[in-house]
Amino acid sequence: MEGQTKIQLSNVEMDLVNNTAWILTKHDIIKKVYLLFGALSESMRKELAPYEKYLPSEVIQKSAKITRGENYKMLPYVVLDYPAFFNKDHIFAVRTLFWWVNFFSITLHLSGKYKHAHVPGTSTLLTALKKHNFFVCINDSAWQHHFEPTNYVAAATFSLGEFEKIYAQDFFKVARKVPLTEWGNAGDLLLDSFRVILQLVKANFPGGEKDPSPVFPIIGSGP
Repeated sequence: MEGQTKIQLSNVEMDLVNNTAWILTKHDIIKKVYLLFGALSESMRKELAPYEKYLPSEVIQKSAKITRGENYKMLPYVVLDYPAFFNKDHIFAVRTLFWWVNFFSITLHLSGKYKHAHVPGTSTLLTALKKHNFFVCINDSAWQHHFEPTNYVAAATFSLGEFEKIYAQDFFKVARKVPLTEWGNAGDLLLDSFRVILQLVKANFPGGEKDPSPVFPIIGSGP
């Protein structure tokens, strides 16, 4: 490596590179998140059963999917998507996230026909989101999950007019987060949020019947 700058490790880095305990502990934690999300997905499946008539078949036919990554803003994460259906133009997804150092969260992500068919009018929706302490995505990107004020803002802070402007964009996302300090209760807290999301979905179908039409009605103030 003649002529090249030597790459040195700091004392802290040298300690870590010679220590297996921290990396093995990290692997154990990720395994436990998988177990937690596996149990949560089964509870979600049971909660979802009475609501299946309110959802399109392509959404409820998908099995729960758990994936992991190492680099959301340089930190590891685990994602549970259930129920979920993704394609280029239409998204219906409930996404549960574990993000290292930060939080658990659960998100309802809608776009295309699902955005208009599966939430109530904006006034009713905003009232429900405020009541249950949800956050509303204000970002132009649908694929950010942090709760910094450039991405999520508490529903409680919105006027109806402000909320309608957010609802009118191409996608709609709302989320709740659970601190990692609530690990022991995280499954119950996330499941409670999932129940609220199901109620929001159901609100558009008071008659209790799935819309038989392949064209979904436009509800609220979306385009």
